[in-house]
Amino acid sequence: MQLHCCVGARSPRSLACHKSDNYLVLIKLASLAAIAMTELFNSFDNILSQAAPKIASRLQPGLTSERIEAQIARYSWTLPQSAFDLYRWHNGLSGQPGKLNLVEKLLRVKGKWHGELSGRENEIHLQLGERLIIAKFLPLDYALAGHRHLKLGRCPIDLLPFAILNDGKSTIYCMMRLDPENPIVYCANGTKLPPLGVTESFLSTQPQFNRANDLITFLIAVFQDRLNSIAIDENNPLDCEIDPTQFDRLYQQYRR
Repeated sequence: MQLHCCVGARSPRSLACHKSDNYLVLIKLASLAAIAMTELFNSFDNILSQAAPKIASRLQPGLTSERIEAQIARYSWTLPQSAFDLYRWHNGLSGQPGKLNLVEKLLRVKGKWHGELSGRENEIHLQLGERLIIAKFLPLDYALAGHRHLKLGRCPIDLLPFAILNDGKSTIYCMMRLDPENPIVYCANGTKLPPLGVTESFLSTQPQFNRANDLITFLIAVFQDRLNSIAIDENNPLDCEIDPTQFDRLYQQYRR
C-alpha cells in the first residue's frame, strides 16, 4: 500500500500561480513606495518655495530614469532606488561651472572634484546660529566624480557623495551607501580625511539616516519650523536662517 505523505503539497501550476501572486504584490508595494516618495518630494518643493524661495528657484529639473541609467552604466554596483528618486526629483543646483579666472580655477580645482562648482548659483548659504554654512547639492555627474575620487583614493566602501557642507572650518560630506538593500546616508566629517580613512569604523561614528527619504523628511521638518518661526526677508543675502536649537531637536528625532 502506497502512503501519501505530501498532504497539502501544491501542484506545479499552483506554485507558479503563488509565485506570480507574490510578484504582483511586490510590484504593487514598489508602486506604492514610488508614489510615497513622489509625494514626499512634492511636499519638500512646496515647503522650499515658501520657506527658502531662493533655494527652490536654483534647483535643476530632475533627470529621466534613462539619463540616470546612461550615466551609471559603466559601474558594477546597482544604484539604490533612493538615489534614483533623489535625482529624478532634482539634478542638484545649477551644475554650471562658476565664472572664474585661470588662477581661481587652478586654486579651486586642484585636488577638488567639485571645486569648479562655485558661485552663488551653485551654493546655498545657510545661517545656523553663529555659523555660516555653504552647501552644495551636487548634480549626478559631479556626485559620480566624487565616487571615482573616493575609489581612486582606495576608499574600501562604495559611496555616492551628493551634497557638501562647509562652515570655513569643517567639511561635511553627505554620502549614500551604494547598497540597494541598505542605502544608509552618512553626514560624515571629511575634513583633512583621505579616502582611505573612510572605513566602516569611521562611518559608524558619523551622523546618519536609514535612507534618503528619512533625510528629506528631516529637512522638511527643519524648513517647516523655519517657516513658522522666522519671517522671510527677500532682501536678506542669505538663502535661509535656521534656529540651531530646533535643528538639533529635530535631528535627534529623525536620525538613525
